[in-house]
Amino acid sequence: MMPAGITIEYLADHPQHVPVVATWVYRHWGRMYRMKSVAEQVERLSERLNKGKLPLALVALAGGEPVGTASLKIREMTTHPRLEHWLGTVYVVEAWRGRGLGTALVERAETEARQLGIGTLCLHTPDKEHFYASHGWTVIERPVYYGMPVVVMKKILAA
Repeated sequence: MMPAGITIEYLADHPQHVPVVATWVYRHWGRMYRMKSVAEQVERLSERLNKGKLPLALVALAGGEPVGTASLKIREMTTHPRLEHWLGTVYVVEAWRGRGLGTALVERAETEARQLGIGTLCLHTPDKEHFYASHGWTVIERPVYYGMPVVVMKKILAA
């Protein structure tokens, strides 16, 4: 269920929020994935300013202010080039956690993927396996990626 007062929209419709979202990404995952800078993340997010095609990014807004994000990507894990479509960059600002916004972002991303004709999505996570499993995602494998153990998961999207 969508938290009251929240909308989930294409980041392409709100490019002014790219720097804020890039800062979240860098602060949350930068060290873990050896990201170089916020500017690098601005560039990567700018590549996702699409609607109706991948890659694309979504942004959750509360009163016009960004409070969460999720992306659909192509071949995200360099170690798994055979896996084409990925859910990634799912993030909710701390003040909005625990209200169902993460679930809403994932569900919206899954809906977008279905509308694009994508039958299977993959993701990788170092620490949110239980969250995704509770939403129907299944484990493919448990590799080491960027020097840390992660779980790679997939979800078959119903038509």
